[in-house]
Order: sequence, then structure tokens, then C-alpha cells
Amino acid sequence: MPRVEIKEFQRRADEVASFLKSNLSPDTRVKIVTHTDADGISAASILARYLHDRDVPFHVVFSRPLRHDEVVELSKEDYDFFVFIDQGSAQVSEIHKHVLGEGRNVLILDHHPGEFPEHSKLGHLNPHACNLNGASDISAAGVVYSVVERLDKKFRPMVWLAVVGALGDRQEFSSGFVGINEGFVKRAMDLNVLRVGKGLKLIGRTQSPVVECLRLSIRPYLPGITGNVEACRELVKSLGIPPEGKIAELGVEREAGLRDALFARSNATLISEEFRHILWGPLYVLREEIEVFPAELHEYAAMLEACGELGSPNVGFAATMGDEASATDALALLKRYQGRMVEVLKWLEGNLDAFETTPKFRCIYVGREIDPKMVGEAISLAVESGLVKADRPVVGIAESNGELKVSARATRVHVARGVNLGESLRRAAASVGGVGGGHDVAAAARIPLTKRNEFIAALDETLPRVKEGRK
Repeated sequence: MPRVEIKEFQRRADEVASFLKSNLSPDTRVKIVTHTDADGISAASILARYLHDRDVPFHVVFSRPLRHDEVVELSKEDYDFFVFIDQGSAQVSEIHKHVLGEGRNVLILDHHPGEFPEHSKLGHLNPHACNLNGASDISAAGVVYSVVERLDKKFRPMVWLAVVGALGDRQEFSSGFVGINEGFVKRAMDLNVLRVGKGLKLIGRTQSPVVECLRLSIRPYLPGITGNVEACRELVKSLGIPPEGKIAELGVEREAGLRDALFARSNATLISEEFRHILWGPLYVLREEIEVFPAELHEYAAMLEACGELGSPNVGFAATMGDEASATDALALLKRYQGRMVEVLKWLEGNLDAFETTPKFRCIYVGREIDPKMVGEAISLAVESGLVKADRPVVGIAESNGELKVSARATRVHVARGVNLGESLRRAAASVGGVGGGHDVAAAARIPLTKRNEFIAALDETLPRVKEGRK
């Protein structure tokens, strides 16, 4: 990553830190609006810790990106300072008109594409304004951390939450992290906060018995293993592994043996480089003295993601703030979420013929069969696990509250060949009276219930044609 872009980002982070500090006092009432996913929760936690330390009163709400009417209602609330995290860049015109227009101070800490206007009461930090890529170089948690650590060096050890945000937003590549994220991992190691190992990256490796860990495996989804407790027991027994032991306790040889057995039982056509990377690779483990559980950050990010997906981001947030009871509740939500996602992926596996293929993308209409909140993640998992062929972007459409929710996913190869899902969904949704946007590799839209066919046609027009051969 060219240093000039990173230096420009750091310069702007300094400016934003000064803007934040100069507009805060113990009398300042702060409203934080953040996204419900692992990145948004992690990011809010970093800022909340700073505000709490400074005795600044604040209130956190978790929400998908606000619509026009929601911004209007927000502007009527009795706060002095509004902070938008993991959103806001695409809503700047509404924020400018209704929040800044009311004379309030606004800070936007985001990593999505959007607009970046200048205003005396507006501070914003966004990698896209520095020619960096918010889908790969840094997460929202990383953006917030970049500001807070400049305000007080004692918050530098919170860098691990920036890594959690990056993992939650799938910013780890088979070769590791890139851009600013790479520097975060290095800092975490230098500060002795984090150690990096290698092994099976299955959720539950440090928390659950190996049989249960395999049964609930969703990343990757393991056909014939996931959801099949008898097959899991048989596999573990054949390898001489104690069924009640945890993967993290197996030792290097046994863990590698389990990996090889899982590869052997997988369909050979599914074992892509991405599949291998998701199953086996770097493990980011917090030092014991940090006293955070689960200590492995893939698991921690999955826990926060589950809280958001099940409508309890506040539980995940409380866990990140150090509440032990909430951490216990969050782990319970993770298991419940895994169980639900297993059923969703099994449904997809049994309905692969329902996918329609256009010249530009694959699409499945799930109606009300799948919770709309779970469609995007299910599509990602299906692609990563090889259930759905990744020769072109994949789109899922579900009914939600009288409209259609669209979730789209692409691979890095697609992006390198010209795909930008955020821009394509924005244009296609707007053409049918909806709204959409997001990153180049992952995006979403909401469209009128009756406009599905028109939207599909419009999206096929806006997307470039790509073809990716399976490795």
C-alpha cells in the first residue's frame, strides 16, 4: 500500500481528533449512531471507552444506515453532538440539511464510499477520501481507533478491537491483512496485546467440545458434517480425539490431522484457496492478562456479529465494555445464531436449483423462507464454502416489512475485474424507487415489493460481465 495515502489518512485523523476534542466537555450530550454488526459494535466500544473516561455523557443506538425520515427525527432529539459510525457518508446530504442545519456538531467515522463536504461543524474521517479502500484497508473500528488513540496514548492497546472490526467485515485475505489493518496487527503484537498462531479457524475452537464445534461449523459450511452430530462423532472417534476436548487443546499434530480429515471429506471441487484459508490459517489470540473471552478474535468477531444478527447488538456492546454477564449472554447468542444459520445453509443446499443465472450474476429469491437479516451472511458463507459457484456475483432477495431486501456479494477477483456492488446496487435500486449502496464486494438495497423483476434487469445492466474459473 503506497505510504502517501496512509500518511494522508493519518493527517486527517489528527484533524478529526482535534475537532472531537475541541467540541467535547462534561456538559456535551453525545448521541452515537452505529451499525449493528461486529464492526459497528467494536467501533462504538472504542469511542464509548474514551467518552466514559472523559466523563462525557453519551447514548449509543444501533441501526442500519438511517433513511431520510429517520435523520429528520434524529435531528429533533436533544443532543449537542451526533456521531455516525460505520454509516453516514452516504447520508451526508440529509445530515447536512437536518442535523447540521439545526446547528449541531456532527462527526462521521465511516469506511463506506460517499460524499465528504466541508462544514465548520462537521468532522469526518473516511479512507475513501484518501484514495484508500474501505472494504480492505481499514474497518469502521479502525477508523474510530485511529482518532481515539491520538487523543490519549493509553487507548493504544484497544487496537485489538480494530482487528475485530476488520475480521467482522471480512478484511483478512489468505495472505493476511493489507493497508492500515496490517499496521494494526503489528502494533497489537508490538504492544504484547496479541499473539498470532496458526490452526483451525472454526468458531468455538476455544469454547466448545470438538463434536459441537464441528456440528455448528458455518464458516466454512461442511456438507455432511455441519448439522450432523453422528457424522461429527464418527469423524472424531476415527481420529482418536476425545469428543469432549476442545480444538484449541488438541496439539499441533492432532489439529492438523483433523484439518486433513475435513479436507478429505469435502467435495474436491469445493476446496478452493478461499475455502482452505477459511478453515485453516492465522489465529489472533489475546494475551491472558487482557482477560477478554473468547480470546481468539475470529470467535470474538463472530460473537458480536451474532448479537447484531439476532437483534441484540447492545449485548455485544456491553460485552466489549467489560460486562461479564453480557459476555456470557453473547456467547449463548452465538450458539443460537450458529444453529439458526446451519438450518439456513441446509435450506440453501437443498434449493440450489432455485438460483437464477443472468449474464452478470446469480440470484435467489428466498421470500420469507430466510430471515432477511441473515440473507447477506448466508450468501457470503455459501460462496466461501463452495455451495454456490463463484464465477459471478451472487444476490439474495427476501421479503421484509412490505418491501424487498437485497443482499449482494462478490469476490476480490470480481472487484479486480471491474465489479463495484455498492455503486451497481445504488443505481439499480434508484431506478426502481429504492435505495442501495455499500462496498465493492458487499452491498445491500431495499426496493418496492413489486419491483423485483425490474430491479434484476436494471442490475444486470449496471454490472460488468465477469467470469471466474474455479481454482
